[in-house]
Amino acid sequence: MSATDVILHVVDAFSDQPFAGNPAAICLLPKPAAEGWMGRIAREMNLSETAFLHPVVDGFALRWFTPTTEVRLCGHATLAAAHVLWEIGTLRADDEARFDTLSGWLICRKDGKWIEMDFPALSVDEVEVPEGLAKALGVTPVRVAKSIFDMLVEVPTAIEVRFAQPDFARLTTIDARGVIITAPGESGSGYDFVSRFFAPRAGINEDPVTGSAHCALGPYWRERLGRNEFTAFQESARGGVVRVAVRGNRIRLGGRAVTMSRVELTEAACADWAQRNEA
Repeated sequence: MSATDVILHVVDAFSDQPFAGNPAAICLLPKPAAEGWMGRIAREMNLSETAFLHPVVDGFALRWFTPTTEVRLCGHATLAAAHVLWEIGTLRADDEARFDTLSGWLICRKDGKWIEMDFPALSVDEVEVPEGLAKALGVTPVRVAKSIFDMLVEVPTAIEVRFAQPDFARLTTIDARGVIITAPGESGSGYDFVSRFFAPRAGINEDPVTGSAHCALGPYWRERLGRNEFTAFQESARGGVVRVAVRGNRIRLGGRAVTMSRVELTEAACADWAQRNEA
């Protein structure tokens, strides 16, 4: 395999402008790669997610890696992967991008300049405030809920979300993949709710825009606001807009994406790409 055969496409997801949204690296391969190799590439890229995909029957196998671990569900890197497949001509504009993942089949479709993703909706159950959580976030929660992946903390105002300064060392003691902090959107902002996402246990102190978090935020705010469709904003330094539509046990997430760069791997980096890691 030559070095020119492996290109990493770096895409800003949930943004139509460079230097905003959430960057992800997308690596399209002809067949599976070793898990260890994918982990090393993800550490080298040092983005919140690096995604690896290869063709399978009816679509593409897709896996997501942070710099420290593989994750079961990732929205922004799925959005970025679909964007790349359409941009480089692997898929036609009217084709679906279909991904076989650890969370089942995920389907993306183009909707004008937007990309719509069909994801599983994640139920959330209200829980007692875990010991140390409020102190770790530096906020007073209105209520706390938990999905299969994350802790969700509602606070009174978007300002409190925007200016929260978590203690990331303390957050690593919370038994969850990550912690979502959320509040209703400010009047006149155009956003129904806002959020931030912290995942120091997964090697990501703050994720700029988190599609998978909105799989839980959608059902949560449906119960709070009595609606099924929302425009949401993630209040990180980079920021990003997410369209959210709850449809039973599924959720449709909409976003835009822009390619920032393409990285060509060297022969040395590609040397063991196709070796299976059965350990």
